[in-house]
Amino acid sequence: MRNVEAWVQSKFERDSRGRWRASRREVPVTSRLMVDLVAAAYADAIATHAKGRLADLGCGKAPLYGMYRDRASEVVCVDWPSSLHGAQHVDTFADLNAPLTLESDSYDTIIATDVIEHLHTPEALFASAARALKSGGKLIIGVPFLYWVHEAPYDFHRYTRFALEKLIKDAGLAIVSLAPFAGAPEVISDLATKALSGRRGLARIAYAATRALLSLGAVKKLSASTSEAMPMGYILVAQKP
Repeated sequence: MRNVEAWVQSKFERDSRGRWRASRREVPVTSRLMVDLVAAAYADAIATHAKGRLADLGCGKAPLYGMYRDRASEVVCVDWPSSLHGAQHVDTFADLNAPLTLESDSYDTIIATDVIEHLHTPEALFASAARALKSGGKLIIGVPFLYWVHEAPYDFHRYTRFALEKLIKDAGLAIVSLAPFAGAPEVISDLATKALSGRRGLARIAYAATRALLSLGAVKKLSASTSEAMPMGYILVAQKP
């Protein structure tokens, strides 16, 4: 990872209790609920599965670096030259829609979070990851589902679990876990907050109110019961046989 000494927390930060959440400095309040939720999901997946030589595809500012740096022996960052998130930490510039030049059978972990919805040809990334992983190596993917259009015009897809299963099967990988995160209450709350994007004060009130509402036991049960049919997104972990 280039310029590692210059790395700073960006999209994700730790709160006073050490839990990962959306950055209160960088993430606007209209996106904070989604990023809070996905931060916890990524942190859990990385703590469980990441290790060794690691490639971060579509790395941007390397917002996940703080989660995986103590688990990785080496980090290689890959992104396209026109990334909206800068290139300070990029080791290799590449079009993620095309086959990548990562060495074969050489990575223990490959991460691509909030990336594949922006690829018009995601199959290339999955095939490249399958080739570059060592036997037993793992691919960690995070992707939104019920979420607004973002980074237009480079927002091409929303993936069901069935689409993700097919991409993994076609790449010759095996699914370790494929879990939805959040459900109907979070999706509705996130969209309601985003609808107030032109009214920052109201958006802040909506965010605080929805966080309080989502902490209620009955709402948590509703979220769990609707997460399969109405997920905010998915966390996928796959392994090379």
